Amino acid sequence: MKSNYKKCLVSVCPNALLPSKKILAFTLAEVLITLGIIGIVAAMTIPTLMSKIQEKRYTTQYKKIFSELNQTMKMLENDESSPITMCKSFDDTCFRDQFATKMKISHSCNGAPPNKCLATSTFLNNQAHYYKTNVNDGWPSLVTLSGYSVKFRYHRADCNFVEDAETAWAGTLRNCGWVQVDTNGLNAPNIVGKDIFFLAFMQDGFIPYYETDNKINDCYKGTGISCASIRINNGGMHFSAQ
Repeated sequence: MKSNYKKCLVSVCPNALLPSKKILAFTLAEVLITLGIIGIVAAMTIPTLMSKIQEKRYTTQYKKIFSELNQTMKMLENDESSPITMCKSFDDTCFRDQFATKMKISHSCNGAPPNKCLATSTFLNNQAHYYKTNVNDGWPSLVTLSGYSVKFRYHRADCNFVEDAETAWAGTLRNCGWVQVDTNGLNAPNIVGKDIFFLAFMQDGFIPYYETDNKINDCYKGTGISCASIRINNGGMHFSAQ
């Protein structure tokens, strides 16, 4: 009887004498720790990634506006209606209106923001510039059908403006005037160097505004005015302070 039983175990049930296999798996604690680590890494990297994506959008839109304004200036020159020849010194409204004839706009505005064209804005790092921490002067402005806003300030045709009250704006860059561009209009963040940029108006068109010769340093930890030059030349703001 015993021999038959052993024979059955060996021949009919060959696995009966083999040791049982253990199933390997993560414990609940290990799963929770792993998910926690993934969450921490995501919290650290996703905001930076999103910020870089948004910055790229601002830069792309700014370059597009820069090109459009210079093309508009060419059209005005071809029609012999450039502000250089049509506007009297410090006639900001004429400056705005001449460009408005060649641009597709939804609103024109006068007076300080907030209004239909511009939101209340600040300089980068909330720094003061020319005794102010905002960029809310009441110069004439407009907003285009594509959503960006432009504020206009005209000086004079000789492009050699040196009035003391405006020297802080001019820095080392003499000009006929300037424009303030908000790449996304009334939408946030409304900060110079992020979605707001200044362009200097010269006799043959616009160039990026800059505050000082040390443009990178100003854009990194200053007022942000020089970011207009940095983004046109470098394509972004990813640099180290010098």
